[in-house]
Amino acid sequence: MYVLRRVVVVAVAVGLAAAGVGGGIPSPATGQGAGVFRVPLGGEPPTGDPYFATDFSSGDLTFLMYTTLVGLDSAGKIVPDGARSWDVSPNGLVYTFHLRDNVQFHSGRKVTAADWKWSFERMGDPGLRTAVGDVVLAGIEGYDAQQRGAAGLAGFVLNPRARGGFLNRLAYYAAVVLDRDVVEKGGKGWYEARDAGSGPFTLKEWVHNDHVTLATDPHYFLGAPKVSRVEMPIVPQATTRLSEYQAGQLDLVSVPLADYQRIRSDPVLGKELLVFPRAQIIWFGPNPRVYEPFRDARVRRAFAMAIDKVKIAKAVFFGFYQPAWSIVPPGIPGFYSGYKGLAYDPAQAKKLLADAGVAGKLPPLTIAMNPIAQDYQMAAEAAAAMLKENLGVDVALQKTEFANFQQGMNRRTVFLLLYSKSPLDRVSYANPDFDRFVDDANAAPTEAQRTVLYHKAEALAVEDAAMIPIVFSQFALLKKPYVHGLETTPALTGWLRFNAVSIQK
Repeated sequence: MYVLRRVVVVAVAVGLAAAGVGGGIPSPATGQGAGVFRVPLGGEPPTGDPYFATDFSSGDLTFLMYTTLVGLDSAGKIVPDGARSWDVSPNGLVYTFHLRDNVQFHSGRKVTAADWKWSFERMGDPGLRTAVGDVVLAGIEGYDAQQRGAAGLAGFVLNPRARGGFLNRLAYYAAVVLDRDVVEKGGKGWYEARDAGSGPFTLKEWVHNDHVTLATDPHYFLGAPKVSRVEMPIVPQATTRLSEYQAGQLDLVSVPLADYQRIRSDPVLGKELLVFPRAQIIWFGPNPRVYEPFRDARVRRAFAMAIDKVKIAKAVFFGFYQPAWSIVPPGIPGFYSGYKGLAYDPAQAKKLLADAGVAGKLPPLTIAMNPIAQDYQMAAEAAAAMLKENLGVDVALQKTEFANFQQGMNRRTVFLLLYSKSPLDRVSYANPDFDRFVDDANAAPTEAQRTVLYHKAEALAVEDAAMIPIVFSQFALLKKPYVHGLETTPALTGWLRFNAVSIQK
């Protein structure tokens, strides 16, 4: 049911930008303006539409401009956001969200329950084929019918067969409310001229492949941000971002792993270093649509057992990263503590290739690397060398512009999710047993029961080598000492919205 007033009733089932105009960013000679926070984007954002923002750059950008019903705090706990509170029915199938009275779009119009209803229906519009519809809405009564051409969601009524992870899905950074007027009047590329959000910052300027500038929204419902604007130059290379930070042109950057030990021991930079856990896994995706031998699970397992993740963690990442045996990182609810997965065993790996009839016959393999951070390349180089040494496979590493890499991921032509019914099954995994474990977990009435089933699904995927875990990472950020109020998080790029940040020189 929908309640179109200050309360939205949401009962959901869940399973698991643009041409700009104007001046540009001030040069170092101009100096940093009062209250300006300068944080780089690692690549040109492919989109400014939150419902398609599944990459780091687009996600980091839209995260600052939009509002979800609930959010996550720095410890990963669910907290109110656009909703001030919520109630849960005794059977656990109906959530009633009480909306805040002071949330308004950047256009000045107040956000209503009708805006949430329209936004969720747009998110699930089969004509749009958004990247987040299945992630957020799957299992809502009426969603499946909507995918078959029905007028829209019948109402936010929870399907008891798919209740798992509901609040976590609503906390997903892309599950936001949109200003319908902006979206509909702006046409296909509506986000190029302005945003449709109600978050702490609004789009001021977007110059492709150069920078994005966000302005403070003084009417933000949690209080006006303490900086006047956020300047986000687009700087694809991690080493360049570090150089610009050291030159005083940026205020917050990720530390390239190759520079971490030097920075940690530096008498000045060491005091500006922030280190904390990250909800990230670096993995290898053996995609059978790309590399024919991966259609045989024995070949996938051989590759998994030929990669020494302990050595990679120690030698490549000097113990700063940890070997990954499971898929869900530590610190995330459901982490499979104690699970060991597939062991490093080159002899068994060779035997598996022989059993599959492909020993000495494997064609060259090209691994596409995510170019947004250096550690992806460091892990890929080490894995490629081990595959060559242990299996005799010639491996080439492919590094492209981030937009090209993201497009390839969306086409599934390069090596996240493993659920075959999901549009984000980017490794083309299709195992009915895995899907059944996920479906059963989503239908389980308690979190404890769900966790047991999710662990079964995770172990199956690891032992089937649908995804090969390599290492769990940590965040290492550099922050200028005059930046105060930054709140960190294991998710995204490591920070929460900048509404509490201030510049105090």
